[in-house]
Amino acid sequence: MKWIAAILLALFTIAPVMAAVSYSQPVTITIGGLLPLTGDLQSYGERANAAVEFAVQEMNQYLEEKNAWFRLNLVVEDTQTKPDVAVQKLSSLVAQGVKFVVGPMTSAEVKKVKGTADEQNVLIISPSSTAIELAIPNDNVFRFCPADDVQSKAIGALAEKLGLKAVVIINRADTWGNGLMEATKKVLQDRGVEVAKVYSYNAESPAFSSIATNLNDELGKLLKEYKPNEVAVILIAFNEAKDLFIEARKYPNTGKVAWIGSDGTALLTEIVSDPVSGEFSSKVLFINPIFSPAATDEQAKVAQYVKQKLGVEPDAYALAAHDAVVAIALAILQAGQTDDMDQLVNKVKQLIPQVVQSDEFAKYAATGKFPLNDAGDRATADYDFWVVMKTGAKYDWVKAGQYKGLEDKVVFIKLPNGKTYLDLFQETFAPAPSPTKTTTAAPSPTTTTASPAETAKTTTTEEKKGGTSTGLIVGIIIIIIIIIAAIALAKK
Repeated sequence: MKWIAAILLALFTIAPVMAAVSYSQPVTITIGGLLPLTGDLQSYGERANAAVEFAVQEMNQYLEEKNAWFRLNLVVEDTQTKPDVAVQKLSSLVAQGVKFVVGPMTSAEVKKVKGTADEQNVLIISPSSTAIELAIPNDNVFRFCPADDVQSKAIGALAEKLGLKAVVIINRADTWGNGLMEATKKVLQDRGVEVAKVYSYNAESPAFSSIATNLNDELGKLLKEYKPNEVAVILIAFNEAKDLFIEARKYPNTGKVAWIGSDGTALLTEIVSDPVSGEFSSKVLFINPIFSPAATDEQAKVAQYVKQKLGVEPDAYALAAHDAVVAIALAILQAGQTDDMDQLVNKVKQLIPQVVQSDEFAKYAATGKFPLNDAGDRATADYDFWVVMKTGAKYDWVKAGQYKGLEDKVVFIKLPNGKTYLDLFQETFAPAPSPTKTTTAAPSPTTTTASPAETAKTTTTEEKKGGTSTGLIVGIIIIIIIIIAAIALAKK
């Protein structure tokens, strides 16, 4: 029996050492990134790439402190903002054994890769796909941003706040652009705003010259019926918006009304870095919504990292990309060690809705904890509004206000010039007073300050003054007559 006890004692002694040895050589799990490092959403892709890099660094430090059984590796592929390229890049990642992917960023790309992801049991978390038609329960796609039915409400609330009565919509004819256009059109019509015309374009060959010509004609008709501050152009585009602005500035009517964008153009460097595009977008007070996550301590860390690396602040979708890595890491940790990657994917898929609402996730999330809906999309959100303004010799994005989702209302904030967006909107587009009013001669000081009551009083007083003077003369005449009569009687 003594030898059995000795063996057991030896096993208890070396067990912790064995465990330590096993975790000292953790398994590497690669997270794939499908991001648009070039193409129409290059700005978004670069910011998301930096945020994901930071998240992997932080999570590996966290996993090391936890002595976890795995560490993360990151492989990012450039989708060029093209759906077909995104499919090729996903196939490449799958060939490398990748089972967890952050991206793609556009809905058209997500729609294209979704079939492969479901077939290959690859879990995808898009930080920025918002198309309503991709809200599908129980697939392998999560989206850490709200869908466009929420964004369309933000645009509708803005239109109502500005007092718009008619709009023209221009949109990309793709999964995202058509979905947001239809949702926005319905919201506007429900709020009593006329959608006079919709111009949809092929992003590969947009023919902006023709669109600008037709837009100018349509706005000319609308401006005969409505005031400039009652009409707007709603543009649902990516960075090709810059080229449309360059065309639109050539026409007289296109710059007479405000332009409203979407999250596809909000904060795009391409728009403000081009002087012609910047000038036109500033002139038409180009204002754009983008989903606004709650501020967290982690958000400040991510912002610092991205700004040091790229010189710009991360947008909300970059923050969501960061949080996708955090969610995957925490879910894998909860799922436990296994060599069966398909089994691991299934467990992570089940755990993510719980993980993103946990306090542990909130510690490392740049957008805070949040609920997912049945389709695996972010369930609630506010939106910030950003406007292009000229600051010094350059053009830049300035935060102009926020859409409060739960309250369905828009709140404007003071801009650097001390005015609100609504102030600028009215100053820029409200019609000038009519010539009749402006050329009317200024009344005399007496009548200017006199109210109707005072005028009546003044008139009455003058009448009384006149009555007193006449009475006095009559009295004097009567007195003279009496005196003459008295003298005559005395002589008798």
